[in-house]
Amino acid sequence: MATATESRTTGRSLPQPTDLLLVQRGSTPYRATADEVKAFMLSPATAVAIGAIKPGTNLSVDADGTLHAAIPGALTYRGAIDPTTTEAPAGAAAGDVYLVSASGIALESWSGLAGQQIAQGGLLLFDGSNWSANAALGPDGAGVIRIQVAAPLAIDESDPAQPLLSVDPATTERAGVLRLASGDDLTAGTEGAAVDAAALKAAMATAQPAGDYMPLDLSTLPALP
Repeated sequence: MATATESRTTGRSLPQPTDLLLVQRGSTPYRATADEVKAFMLSPATAVAIGAIKPGTNLSVDADGTLHAAIPGALTYRGAIDPTTTEAPAGAAAGDVYLVSASGIALESWSGLAGQQIAQGGLLLFDGSNWSANAALGPDGAGVIRIQVAAPLAIDESDPAQPLLSVDPATTERAGVLRLASGDDLTAGTEGAAVDAAALKAAMATAQPAGDYMPLDLSTLPALP
């Protein structure tokens, strides 16, 4: 006894690339060959071709197509905090990092650091259970956590999260920032404005002697004996 599949295909050949197919998109029908339909089928993406992909390790997709990535061990910077006067964040998650805004003894709520001396500019890392100081920098705590400078450089640490580096103006006693003098500065003798060779040459080319003067025509002078 022939099966249903056999009865439907008996006497007919398998589909061929040139067979004409009827494809409907919405309410609109289209005619296309098997090869043309195949060309519109989404194939896997490659390094050189656009195509379909599927979620891999640490990736997930919502029902609406939103793709999410979970990055184990990632750190999240939460801002500056003073552990000497502020309780440890109650909702801290593993990987949270805070910048220490003031030196002193950490409060009891800072598990792992309670009662310890904490330095301003250090980093506090939460591992899910305890806090550690400067652990975010590496296993040995190596890394840049604070900048110390000497004059004429200066550091503004009013915002520990974004310290500002500046250079003091130069004086006759110390090095520092100089501003090149303009023509008006040369005339007025502006303090703190430096003169370079080009500005000095231009000023000398147009310089006039002080006081009253009149041009002297050497041709009117009597000849020397």
